[in-house]
Amino acid sequence: MTFDEKIKQLRGRIEDMLLPLIDGDYVLWDCPYHNNIGDILIWQGEIEFLQKLKYKCLDYASKDTCRFPKLSEEVVILLHGGGNFGDLWQEHQAFRLKIIQAYPNNRIIIFPQTVYYQDEVMMRQDVQIMAEHDNLIICARDQKSYEILKMHFANTILLLPDMAFCISYKTLGRWEKIPEQNTLVVKRGDKESVNISGLLERLSGIYEIRDWPSMNSVPLFIKLFGRLCGIQIRLVRGRIFHWMGKMVGKFLDWVMYRYIRAYLISQGVCFISTYRTIYTTRLHVLILSVLLKKEVSFIDNSYGKTSTFYKTWLFDLTEVNEVVLNNNIL
Repeated sequence: MTFDEKIKQLRGRIEDMLLPLIDGDYVLWDCPYHNNIGDILIWQGEIEFLQKLKYKCLDYASKDTCRFPKLSEEVVILLHGGGNFGDLWQEHQAFRLKIIQAYPNNRIIIFPQTVYYQDEVMMRQDVQIMAEHDNLIICARDQKSYEILKMHFANTILLLPDMAFCISYKTLGRWEKIPEQNTLVVKRGDKESVNISGLLERLSGIYEIRDWPSMNSVPLFIKLFGRLCGIQIRLVRGRIFHWMGKMVGKFLDWVMYRYIRAYLISQGVCFISTYRTIYTTRLHVLILSVLLKKEVSFIDNSYGKTSTFYKTWLFDLTEVNEVVLNNNIL
C-alpha cells in the first residue's frame, strides 16, 4: 500500500464513523496548551476534520481554561484525543471524568485514545463513573486499547486511527523542507522514554539525537505563555480574582489557537522533513513521517503504545519498520 492510499484509508475511516455522530453544534475541550508537537498535530487534525461539518464550534479550551458553561442538551461535547486515557497522565483523565459527571445529558465523544492503566482499582473507578453516562462514546486508537475498553467499559467503543491523519498535505506542505541532513534519532525524555543504546551501537555514520525542537529549546514566548497558564490556574482557584482568571483563560485560548498552534506545527514539519533517515521513540514523529511520505523506523515507548498503533494501522506500509531492541533485531 502506498502512503497516499494509507492516508486516504485512515482518514476515510474517521470520517465515515465520526461525522454521523456529531449532529449538532459542538465544543472541543482538553485542547493541548503545551509544547508537545505531537499533541498539537492531533489537535490540528481534529480542527480540519471538524471543518467538514455544517455545525458550529461554540467553544474550545484546555483542561485549565474550560469554564464549564451551561450547554443545551443538543450540543455535542468533544474531548481531545491522544495517549493519556488511564492513570499515567492523571490530570487529563480527571478532567474527562469531571466533564462526564457535569454534563450527563449531552453526547460526549472522546476522540481516539491509547488506553493504559497501572492500577486496576483506578480503572474500576473510571469504569463505574463512565457507565453512568448514557451517551458517552469512547474511541480507541489501537486494537489493544479497543480490547481493554470493550472488556471493561459499558459505553459505546469505536476503533479509530489517530486524528492527526486528518491533517491535509496543503497544511503541512507550507513548511516542508528539502532533506539536507542524514540521520535523525528522536528520543523522548519523559515518563514514556526507553533506553535506545542498543540502536545507537548499530548506527553507522553521523547521526543526531534530538527530541521535538520545542522540547529541546523552548522559545521565550512559549515559556511566558506557560507561566501565564500557571497564573490563570491560581486566579481561577481563588475567590477574589476568579473573574480575572476567566478573562486570562479566554486570552490564552485565543493565543494558543491563533498563533502558537501554527508555530509548533511549522516547527515539527521543518524538523522532520530536513532529515533523510529517521528513527523515533515518539508516535507522532512516526505519524508525521507517514503524512510527509518519508521512510521511518520506530522504537516502542515504555508501555507499547507505538507498536500497538503500528500493528493496528501501519503494518502494511513497507516504508515503516519497527526496531525491536530486546531481540537485537533492526
